[in-house]
Amino acid sequence: DVREDGVILPEDLVIAENGILVEGEIYSVGGYLRLTAHVTADYVTPCARCLDPIEDTMEFDLERTVRSGEAMQDASYDDDEEWDGVLEDVLYLTDSHVYPDGDILEQILLELPMVSLCSDDCQGLCPICGHKKAEGCSCAEKEAAKKVINPRMAKLQVLLDQYKAEDGEKSSEKSEE
Repeated sequence: DVREDGVILPEDLVIAENGILVEGEIYSVGGYLRLTAHVTADYVTPCARCLDPIEDTMEFDLERTVRSGEAMQDASYDDDEEWDGVLEDVLYLTDSHVYPDGDILEQILLELPMVSLCSDDCQGLCPICGHKKAEGCSCAEKEAAKKVINPRMAKLQVLLDQYKAEDGEKSSEKSEE
């Protein structure tokens, strides 16, 4: 259970039910309690280009110092910084329990890739029809055929066509030699 005022994950990120596994231990170090945990999270997020769902798993280690609830009341903070109840890597005991949920979700947010792609060569969606370009969208060819040249630029198009024709003749002459 995660507090309502805690870390908010992106809406398009779906963590599977029972998709976060936390294995760890709390031990005493120099008068302080230390929590070390290994977190594995299964999640689904859309491809940034084609919106296909991508299933992935992230793993990371989490370490926090655990202090008593009274220490939280004694904690000081700068007036120019906003108090969010978290001091770097410190968790506080509340009713003899430790609740690392917010820290785990925050770390999941930090571990997420900036851009998730289904493949490195994903072409994405066509901006005209919305279909996947990889599935054979021909809108770019249709748009090229529809292009109407501004009458003020028509003379330049004639010159460009002549240049291309002359360049094509020169290259064919060279290939014959």
